[in-house]
Amino acid sequence: MTQADLIQNFIDSANAAIYLKDDQGCFLMVNHRVAEMFNASKDEIIGKTDYDFVSREDADMFRGYDRQVAEAGVPMTFEATVLLPDGEHTVIDHKFPVSNIERSPNAVGGIAIDVTKNG
Repeated sequence: MTQADLIQNFIDSANAAIYLKDDQGCFLMVNHRVAEMFNASKDEIIGKTDYDFVSREDADMFRGYDRQVAEAGVPMTFEATVLLPDGEHTVIDHKFPVSNIERSPNAVGGIAIDVTKNG
């Protein structure tokens, strides 16, 4: 097992949505939970942006949060309500700058936990 496989298996074991985006907002890496939330495969998500999976309004919100984190250079936590294929969800989204990503000096990583109340 390669180091990359080990890392992917590790993040896929989490029930939180874990992702990495480049400075243009394109997904570089996602775990199984992101794929479930977007009702798409991980391969279908890589290279695309939030605009491909959520409303323009929600994508603008996430893109704005990504830019805040990239520009400030510090981790930040946001609470957001987003409409996903299976309905409205509230997430606590912890975003953080990730340096040393080739060709993407302002990459942003994130771990989002769905805190939607059912019923």
